Amino acid sequence: MNGKHLMYSFVKITTAFQKKIKRMRDKDKFLEALIKSNGHHNVIDLGIQIGLDENATMEIITQLLSEYKIEYTVNGVCDYSLMRSQNRMKGSGK
Repeated sequence: MNGKHLMYSFVKITTAFQKKIKRMRDKDKFLEALIKSNGHHNVIDLGIQIGLDENATMEIITQLLSEYKIEYTVNGVCDYSLMRSQNRMKGSGK
């Protein structure tokens, strides 16, 4: 591999890593916004509030569902809530 290819590979890896970090931060922001909203906002509105479009919001919801951090349930205006074990942890101060 010559220097150009090596530099291109490095930039490509760095860019991919930065995107992954941004997705993780967006997911954390969204989860925090979901907790604070307590069912008073729908998920698309919550995503917009933190600067996400509808596709990014739905991707984050899918990730949170697969990680068992949220569950589908009608909770006021919002169709998602924290998993029950997460609610217990939040309430106990852990």
